[in-house]
Amino acid sequence: MKTKVLIILSIIFILTGCEQKEVVSIIENDKSMVSINYPVTDSNVLNDAISSYVNKVYNEFKAEENKYEKPELNISYTYKEVNENVISVSLNTEIYTDKTVNKIKTFNYDQKNDKFLTMEDIVRDLEALDYDIKKALLEKYQEADMDFLSNVTYDYFTRDNENLSLYFNPVELYTKKNETIYLDIPLNSLRLLIDIDKETDDNTYISIKKKNIDYDKKVVALTFDDGPSKYTEKILDILKKYDACATFFVVGNKVEFYSDQLKRMLKEGSEIGNHSYSHKWLNRLTKEEFQEEINKTQKAIKKETGFTPKLFRPTYGGYSDKLKTYTDLTFVLWTVDSSDWKVKNTEKILNNILPNVQDGSIILMHDNHSYAVKASDDVIKKLKEEGYQFVTVSELLEIKNLRES
Repeated sequence: MKTKVLIILSIIFILTGCEQKEVVSIIENDKSMVSINYPVTDSNVLNDAISSYVNKVYNEFKAEENKYEKPELNISYTYKEVNENVISVSLNTEIYTDKTVNKIKTFNYDQKNDKFLTMEDIVRDLEALDYDIKKALLEKYQEADMDFLSNVTYDYFTRDNENLSLYFNPVELYTKKNETIYLDIPLNSLRLLIDIDKETDDNTYISIKKKNIDYDKKVVALTFDDGPSKYTEKILDILKKYDACATFFVVGNKVEFYSDQLKRMLKEGSEIGNHSYSHKWLNRLTKEEFQEEINKTQKAIKKETGFTPKLFRPTYGGYSDKLKTYTDLTFVLWTVDSSDWKVKNTEKILNNILPNVQDGSIILMHDNHSYAVKASDDVIKKLKEEGYQFVTVSELLEIKNLRES
């Protein structure tokens, strides 16, 4: 069923276009762990290419998932508007079964000329650069096979304000490394055929709106994982309607796309927490990889809002005591699970939440799908009627400490 949904989404993008950019998010945790995030742009041609690639990878993975115990598929992305015409997107695919597979796919699309760009369209003298690239590859990956190196192509690349990044799938160099192989070439060392727009720093600083809380009354913390998404704005509208708040544990690679929603969260009394950068299964990561997931998200949130999260919710609710020593952030799970992503039905979501809420509960929901919207309205309305105050997780932890003392 989920496969069909993906295909339908692709068709909708082609037929209707998109009025605004967003991130499509597919997160599953049943037979396998699946986390897919990819951008929807202003270009239907580019959207079609991206979604077709994602569908292909997803379908191939699902066809094989029953052969393995808890396999994982993770597709993350980078997005860059190089200038007013050119969009650069990379999709990084990681598959964990009985072996680890890493693949990179990049799209550099010129909207004005309606074409996907190659390196020949970007660099004025690629032939002269070829020697330096291969020399740098051998220095960085000394076990690379020279015979393979002679046949390397420059099909995968992205650009930002500082570097032209070249990517190579491991099989291209016949290395023993599983991770994606890449080189960063400073733009100031190249003669480029296109202009690069420079980013500006707005220095936006927003703090959480203060609220009056009666510590003697019942309190509950509503939390949302895996967003932001196109549904987050509707959930913020519901929170505002009931003068309520929530804690949003956000995925870092969506932050730039939904910066307005993050700013609104803080202005209206909600809190932002860290939910990793690309929603990987954390127990598979090294210390350095885990800290990169944390730190990239912290930087992205601070850049867009000026706010620095203090809370972390581990992906899929899985972590070890050792992981907790790798960061100063406070790990937060939940006491009431809506299972909204699984049941996909408002009545069932309410049945999972309402009978189990008590003073001090932390409720888990997700703001990356439509069925959480109506359920959120019903949950907040009912709990308000029962005398609950809605607080952020940080406020809840503070209240618990005050009550204990």
